[in-house]
Amino acid sequence: MTCSIVGARGYVGLELARLLLHHPRAALTHCFATSEFKLANYLSSKNATRVECLPDSEIFNYLTDVVFLATPAEVSLQLVPKIIAQGKKVIDLSGAFRLKKNDYLAWYGFEHTEKKILAKAQYGLSPWAGPSTGMLIANPGCYATAITLALIPALKNGLINENNIVIDAKSGTTGAGKKASENLLFTEVDGECLPYKVGRHQHYPEIVEAIEVVTNKKIEAHMTTSLLPVRRGIIAGIYSQLHNKKTIKDVEAAFAEAYREYSLISYGNLEASPKLLSLKNVVGTARAHISYKVDGQKLYLFSCIDNLLKGAASQAIENFNRISDLPISTGVSHLEALT
Repeated sequence: MTCSIVGARGYVGLELARLLLHHPRAALTHCFATSEFKLANYLSSKNATRVECLPDSEIFNYLTDVVFLATPAEVSLQLVPKIIAQGKKVIDLSGAFRLKKNDYLAWYGFEHTEKKILAKAQYGLSPWAGPSTGMLIANPGCYATAITLALIPALKNGLINENNIVIDAKSGTTGAGKKASENLLFTEVDGECLPYKVGRHQHYPEIVEAIEVVTNKKIEAHMTTSLLPVRRGIIAGIYSQLHNKKTIKDVEAAFAEAYREYSLISYGNLEASPKLLSLKNVVGTARAHISYKVDGQKLYLFSCIDNLLKGAASQAIENFNRISDLPISTGVSHLEALT
């Protein structure tokens, strides 16, 4: 199946290219960016020299079977209707088609002009998404992936109150992309852990909607996001109260039921598996590491992912696998931690 990437020079775009070049059923033929570049200057694979790299103005002259959009939400909003009108499938890694119920102007700063396409977009959270449907998959956001994967088993099994949740999530600087910004300079982030978008992060409504679809429960949570002085990785601490008579055994059973058949999540009791808390053990992989601890009726959940992979590029490959009727972990299960 032929593939192309729009936004290929960004951090996520390059990770996508790296994965697609070695995928057994994907043929990456074209990459597009706002400025001239050669993929071989960024990736060492000999296959990179075979990929034609072109400016964005050439996208519609070289449409492929599947187009990956690693672009800002406003750009995806403009491109998606034109691409699917040509009968091509899209995996969009922006937030342009994730929110079904919430106001885009409030959370993203623009009016959504493609409501019919938005209504049909499939939210691609693995392993909860199910079979691929339609022409457009909205790839989940990085924070949303880490947090929903941890909360869904607890809420789905009625272990916690959906109105008593605190989320404290922290990300490496690549989550903000390559665009130059003073607050992302090394001298600004080194030695700091600065909260940002407190209570206003655009992934919050995405989390609420995704959880409601799977569990039929609408959460009301306190959520803060902070910037870590590291290049990549997300660690989310999630705190809640177990319902009366619920125990660590109920938590263990809920996660086993949810993820026993899904090879890209490791989960376990924090005291028995402390390495699940380590960013170094998950960065570079397509996995999520989820750990939990119960103290009386207090539940502590922790979710760690690589924001560029499980939070973006490798989950997009999982969605490509669903389109292609392949095992979900094809082309990503071999990835090793960058320790």
